[in-house]
Amino acid sequence: MDLLSLVIFVVAAVVTTVSALIAFPMLRRAGVVDVPSHRSSHTQATVRGGGVAIGCGITVATVMGMVWNVTEHGVFGLGSLMLPIVFLVLTWCYSAIGMSDDLDSLQPIGRLFGQIVLALVFSSCIALFSTQGIAHIIVFAIIGVALVNAVNFVDGLNGYVTTWSIITGAWFAFVGSWIDEGDVVLLSLALAGAAAGFLPFNLGRAKAFLGDTGSYGIGAAIFAIAVWLFVTGVPIVVIIAPMIFVLFDVGLTLVLRLFQGENILLPHRQHIYQRIQQAGWSHGSVSLFHASLSVLACILAVPTLIAGNTATTYPAHVFWAGLLALYALLPMWLIRRETAKAVHA
Repeated sequence: MDLLSLVIFVVAAVVTTVSALIAFPMLRRAGVVDVPSHRSSHTQATVRGGGVAIGCGITVATVMGMVWNVTEHGVFGLGSLMLPIVFLVLTWCYSAIGMSDDLDSLQPIGRLFGQIVLALVFSSCIALFSTQGIAHIIVFAIIGVALVNAVNFVDGLNGYVTTWSIITGAWFAFVGSWIDEGDVVLLSLALAGAAAGFLPFNLGRAKAFLGDTGSYGIGAAIFAIAVWLFVTGVPIVVIIAPMIFVLFDVGLTLVLRLFQGENILLPHRQHIYQRIQQAGWSHGSVSLFHASLSVLACILAVPTLIAGNTATTYPAHVFWAGLLALYALLPMWLIRRETAKAVHA
């Protein structure tokens, strides 16, 4: 890690921490709190919308990186400012949509419309600087909306999305360094650092939740970086490695609910990670378990990063199936174990 990378990470973490200390009391006084309900995994009213602190950390760190780049390279550094600027605009726009939900000031159809428009605009901007056609623009937009909402769906346990964001940012930074994409490294470390700065407030007995402000913003940040990596030629397996469990959890849950004839638009507590917690694991244990699986998935993607999609790298992908099966079956095993204990008690 060079000096700039270290500075970006540390600045993002520190600014997020300071922003949190300032913002959380203000949010509580404004009544932006999450009151527990029948579908909640927490039991006490907690500040939501805390993701605004992460947004501040990402922004300051990214701007510092941009200034550093221009200082080092002069006018030749101006050409690389487009991605960071678009990244910040996209992240904050999605965060604003999320904040409207935290404040209960925007209907679901309005949020979805805003998400679609933003994803289309961002995808069109990417197409201007690449060889991607209209089909890719549409696909990118669909993926963007799906990813942002997927992150929002799995933001239900203390530390879950925050730890995952650190891992995803770190992995994308590693990939960006491997392919010599300095901007990707900068943005990824800003995300990882900001999430690290927020983590102490979100672990254990959480002092604040990301809220839709944070989950939407993080989802948008990861979407932006992932699309840019794809445009630069990084294999899809490498890109989705840290996201595989989030996408699998959300996708499987939606499919099962559809088969059971349930309204998928209604709130629920049927995600895999939620059922693991309901089976007796603490928030921190579930978050750590998911983080560990995500790290393993990234490690298994290293051969593909090095050699590309070849016959020699395919066996590593098979292990993903085993990890996904472990993740999906764990709730049932835990419930059976607890049932067996109760019977023999």
